[in-house]
Amino acid sequence: MKKIAFTDFRTWTRDRFIDAQTRRSVRLAPTYLIAHESGVEGGMHDTLSAAEWSRVGFHLYSGRVKGAELLFYVNAYDGTRDTPMQVLVNGHALTHRQDREKMLTGGWDRKRINTRYLQEGNNEFIFSHHGRLNYDPHPGGHADVRVSHSERSFDGGKSWHDDALGLDRDTRGEYLVRLRVKGHPPEGLLTSPTIDVADPDGNGCIAPQMGLRRLDLAVQADTPAGTSIEFEMRSGTTPAFDPRAWTAWSTTTRLEWPGRFVQFRALLRTDSSDVTPILKGVTLDVESKENAKSVAGMKLVEIDHPELAYSSYPFTYLAPHARLDRLRKQHRLDDVIAEGTTELEQLALLRDWVHSQWLGWQSQKYPYCPPWDPLEILETTKGDWGFGMCTHYGATFAGCASALGWVARVLIVDHHCLAEVWSEQLQKWILEDSGPCREYDATYEIDGVPLNALELHDALLNGQRDKIMSNKLPQNTVDPMDRYMETFCRFGIPLRNNHLTHAEPAELRHGNRQYHYNGYLWWSDRIDPTYSEYSLQTTRPADFYWSINQTRIYLQASDQSGVMHALFEHTMPNFSHFSVQVDGAEWQELREVEMEWKLQPGPNRLSVRAVNVFGREGRTSHAEIVCDR
Repeated sequence: MKKIAFTDFRTWTRDRFIDAQTRRSVRLAPTYLIAHESGVEGGMHDTLSAAEWSRVGFHLYSGRVKGAELLFYVNAYDGTRDTPMQVLVNGHALTHRQDREKMLTGGWDRKRINTRYLQEGNNEFIFSHHGRLNYDPHPGGHADVRVSHSERSFDGGKSWHDDALGLDRDTRGEYLVRLRVKGHPPEGLLTSPTIDVADPDGNGCIAPQMGLRRLDLAVQADTPAGTSIEFEMRSGTTPAFDPRAWTAWSTTTRLEWPGRFVQFRALLRTDSSDVTPILKGVTLDVESKENAKSVAGMKLVEIDHPELAYSSYPFTYLAPHARLDRLRKQHRLDDVIAEGTTELEQLALLRDWVHSQWLGWQSQKYPYCPPWDPLEILETTKGDWGFGMCTHYGATFAGCASALGWVARVLIVDHHCLAEVWSEQLQKWILEDSGPCREYDATYEIDGVPLNALELHDALLNGQRDKIMSNKLPQNTVDPMDRYMETFCRFGIPLRNNHLTHAEPAELRHGNRQYHYNGYLWWSDRIDPTYSEYSLQTTRPADFYWSINQTRIYLQASDQSGVMHALFEHTMPNFSHFSVQVDGAEWQELREVEMEWKLQPGPNRLSVRAVNVFGREGRTSHAEIVCDR
């Protein structure tokens, strides 16, 4: 019987309702956000008066909370600074004056709500007398049949209407009002990485022929009254999940005749916001029969076994498309980077080209704010009828880099926007700032190594401000980065880079107004977030910096003498195929995730790398075996 034990879950993936970071154990998060809208529009508002009131409802599954923070988007409007807004919370009258110091992002106002005003079930928040509330219309208008949580009154709260928002009093939608609850959410999900039963430590080995009979999962946990932890398991014969080779999730703690690879997840639940279950440890008991003779005469001399990091939040990548081809060919992007002799030089040439395409932010002269579509941005800015701010520089760079086969994304910081791209040369994400001013058009580095946003953020926290340099290749100037560093106090990413083909969902006028879209993932240094108005925040580095273009090799003895069964796991977006080389011979194309490797007496070497649909190759991994039979 083999035992595989887990007592530290900090690297495991989880949803936003799980705290697996502040301790080795797992519990439900200490707060959660309720939002009825995504904050796509954010440019329309209703004005409050003695007669015109607005109402928003929030349902609490439990009234046993420590309090809440009411968040409402006003886009830096300061109309309640001198004349207070009236707020009724379940009939309790409060007043509110704007405090700019509490508006950390500039556009969101906030009001603490005492626990004695809150209750289990529906909670009613009424805004009146002074100030305003911004709203998002339902995309389908009156044809949109979803339940509305936002209403408006024109007679001081005597009657209410859910279809009378807006200047013309004819719109259905939701006010940009959110509630950060100080208490545990009702449930959260933690998911294990894929576990190789033959090599649970992940060091790399030659697995023998084996017959797995049973896997039993034993749990160490505290489950106070009203709480529970439910487990699901699945297994398969490939390193990464493939529905053709894996079972479906099953609510069980036992698997009969599983595959070599197994995964499980834990659903933590509670009936009350003031108590949480705690997962302390998990043990897999493995009953198997191994054929030790199947690996006799074979010695694993070396295996390049990169650790693969996965994000908790799925990312949608730009895929091949006619508009992508048009962007690449119409703007001759291959010519733009042609003089670069290294990847970093090519990226610098592309960044400098994007920077030079239009003259900064001219919002008053050209009021149209284009979406994050690089083709439209380049057309409207050159046509002198749409402005392009830092957001559009970042989106254009990310789109053009993606069209050339790199993996790139927009990155948002506090009052600025740029891009990050996966560097195959450095094997990490790096910042590329093509922004509108002379101070931009740079990468940021320490000791000559380009940084990503988290590295820059941590450098500032660790007192390394003076070491951060601004590198303006291809101009060959390196100067101290003495401006804009404070913007990295926070940073976030959209969970997609396909804006070239899909304009929405997105914050359509991002940056033209303060950030209100609820679809970004934000970095947080604390599990209880500073920027409490956003749903998606993480303290887990891999959620931002997951592995790209990596390949991992798994080996297992076959039932044929002198033949090794090799399996591959990759993290290549827009994957096309593997390129495989045996003993220095010609590279061969492999479309499957497994192959039979015929061994010769003496040393044997297998090399493999993933290739994407744009022809870009990922990192090469290898394994060396000495065979004496």
